[in-house]
Amino acid sequence: MSAPPPEAPGSESDLRRDVGSLVGTFVVINAIIGTGIFKKAAPIARLTGSLEASFGVWVLGGVIAVAGALSLAELAAALPRTGGLYEYLRRAYGPMPAFVLGFTRLFLLIPNALGSFAKLAAEAWVGLVGWPATDSTLERVSLVVIAICTTANLVGVRVSALQQAVITAFKYVGVLALALIGLSFAFEPLDASVLAASVPDEPIAHELTLFGLFTALVSVMWAYDGWADLTSLAGEVRDPGRSLPRALVAGTAATTALYLLVNAAYGRVLGFEGLARSTVGEHMAAAHLARATLGPMGVRALSGLVFVSCIGASMGTLLTGPRVLVAMATDGVFFRALGRVHPRTGVPMIAVLVGATLGAGYVLVESFEHLTDGFVVGMFPFYILGAGAVVILRRREPDLPRPFRVPLHPLPEILFVSGATCLLIGAVRDLKPHMLFPLGVVALGVPFEWVFRRLRSP
Repeated sequence: MSAPPPEAPGSESDLRRDVGSLVGTFVVINAIIGTGIFKKAAPIARLTGSLEASFGVWVLGGVIAVAGALSLAELAAALPRTGGLYEYLRRAYGPMPAFVLGFTRLFLLIPNALGSFAKLAAEAWVGLVGWPATDSTLERVSLVVIAICTTANLVGVRVSALQQAVITAFKYVGVLALALIGLSFAFEPLDASVLAASVPDEPIAHELTLFGLFTALVSVMWAYDGWADLTSLAGEVRDPGRSLPRALVAGTAATTALYLLVNAAYGRVLGFEGLARSTVGEHMAAAHLARATLGPMGVRALSGLVFVSCIGASMGTLLTGPRVLVAMATDGVFFRALGRVHPRTGVPMIAVLVGATLGAGYVLVESFEHLTDGFVVGMFPFYILGAGAVVILRRREPDLPRPFRVPLHPLPEILFVSGATCLLIGAVRDLKPHMLFPLGVVALGVPFEWVFRRLRSP
């Protein structure tokens, strides 16, 4: 595969290598810890039928995420170019799959992720300050959250990454404290009135079935998603051959350990029935845990933690997602304006603003569950291709310098692809009308690639 075309002025060549290994680790953790650990524990419990099975699915999700991080770490170290997964697909499969990824990133993945984080941030904020949780209030707060996070990303990658490092440290410690309180402190039994917050149209499974496992993986892998986001910043990471693998694996492993602690705390405090019947808003599993251990003060503290967590995840989405568009614009396969980098801040301002605008639009028309499910369905086919690219490039380009090699190759790649395939089977088997939109966006990328290729032809 040939090298990328010469870089245009004011595009990828103007990005700065301002991100080190430690900050990169924080970027990974920040990208993963968003809404899933707070919102997805109850749906997973309802699908699995027991605490043991629910915990097992969280373990499996962590193993899949770590296997994926190990797989992409080799490619990130060998091909440290802005755009990450886009570059790996272009190198291994050619321009079509790489373009479709970038197209999907712009029109589905960035706005879906940003919209879901903003929605939960709005729920947390109105709970924190005591505002009425009306649809109009939640929408307005969601839009303000997006505006704040967009502004924070426009000041420069170094400042933005440092901001996120601080937020990440705060929310990691906060979630860890929630888990340790649930595991270590004495608490009153959960009041029966709390368990009355059931979901009659979502029955609780009596036992784990194979397809129940596959469907539960859709939710659990949303919670773990973000482990690959740092690869999009590869062109802005110092000493990428060492820093990228360290940050990817350390950040993913640290978050996996945290998630397992939190789920153990959910089980100890709430029991299976309490966990499975924890729904949304003030009835999230995390809120039930906080209320049972610390009372009303704990619920308010939890609202603050969720708000900060979602702010950090929103900022992370706008930091990493638009970098794929920079690589595409530099290659001349997409709108040049999206790759234009501000000469002072080193930020692709137009790409960030377009992603934020689409996210604001999605907030107004999609529910939280639709946004998260659509993201998983739209993203994981490309993750599978990325893991496969490790095998393809080892065979096709054996002399490519590889500062990091996947240990026990190809077992991590096989494990990741198997898990991701099961997830997609669960999503397709449980196909609902709202899933047609993300599938349609991915499909539209193919004719759009043909159009852009024709426009580039002399």
